[in-house]
Amino acid sequence: MSGAHDTSRAESGRRYTNWIAIARKDFADAARAKMLWALTALLILLVAGVSAIPYLLHSDGPAPEFADAVGFLFQPIGMLVPIIGLIVGYQAIVKERESGSIRFLLGLPFTRLDVVLGKVAGRAGVVALPTVIGFLVGSVVIAALYDGFVVSDYLGLLAFSLIMGLVYVAIAVGVSASVNSRAKAVAGVLGIFVVFDFLWSFVPSVIYWVFEREVPLFTGEPVPAWYLLVERLSPGQALSVIALDLIDFVGSEDVDMTTAGRIAGDVPFYLETWGAWVIVLAWIVVPLVIGYYRFERAIIS
Repeated sequence: MSGAHDTSRAESGRRYTNWIAIARKDFADAARAKMLWALTALLILLVAGVSAIPYLLHSDGPAPEFADAVGFLFQPIGMLVPIIGLIVGYQAIVKERESGSIRFLLGLPFTRLDVVLGKVAGRAGVVALPTVIGFLVGSVVIAALYDGFVVSDYLGLLAFSLIMGLVYVAIAVGVSASVNSRAKAVAGVLGIFVVFDFLWSFVPSVIYWVFEREVPLFTGEPVPAWYLLVERLSPGQALSVIALDLIDFVGSEDVDMTTAGRIAGDVPFYLETWGAWVIVLAWIVVPLVIGYYRFERAIIS
C-alpha cells in the first residue's frame, strides 16, 4: 500500500512539473524569438509615453495631476493589452500542430492537458513580464511629471492590466487548441474580439429597442437590471466593472458609470462586483475547457 501511495504521489508530482516545464520552454522560446523584448519596449512606450501626454499638452489652466495621467492611460491599455494577449496566444498550439512538432512534444511524458496548461501559463508570462516592466518604468515618469502619485490606484491599474492580459491569452490559447490551422485560429480570435468587444454593446440595446422602441444610449435614462447583465457578458465590460473597484478615477466626474448610477431601481445581487469576477473567470476557464476538449479528441497527423 505504501509503495502504491508513493508511486501515485510521484506521478502527481511529475504531472505538476510537466505543465510547468512546457510553460518555461514556451517563455524561453518567446525570449529567443525577441517577442518578449519587443513587447517590453512596446509596453514601456505605452505606459511611460502615453501617460506623459497630458503633461506635454498642458498650456493653460491648472496643471494636470496623477489622476489625469492614469485616467488618460486607461483607454489605450484597455485597447492594446487585449490585442497583445490575442496575438501572443493564438499560435500557441496550432502552430506546433501545423509544423508537426506537437507529435514530438506529445511523445515525451506530456499529456494534452499539460500542453494546454503549460501554453496558457507560458504565454500569460510573456504578456505579464513586459507589462510589469512597462509599469515600473512608467511609474518613474509619472512620479516625476505629476503631483499626487497614488500607489493604490497605480497598482490597481497594473492588476487590471495583468488580469486582462490573462483573460485574452486564455481565449486565444483556447481557440488555438480548438483548431488545426493558423488561418482558423486568426478567424476565431478575430471573430471573438469583434463580436464581444466591439459589437456586443449593441446587443442589449437592440433587445431593449424591441421591447421599448427606444435606445437608452440616446435617452440617458436608467436601464433595467437585465440590460447591464447582458452587457457584462462581454469580457471587456466585465473587466471594466472590476476596474471601477480597483481604480478610483475610472470614468468621468460628470457621468456616474457605477451600477447604482446606471440602473433603474435597486442593484440586484448578481450585478454586484463579484458577479463581474465570475464572468471574467468564466472567460478564462470556458475557452480553455472547450479548447482542451477539442484538442484531446483531435487526431494529430
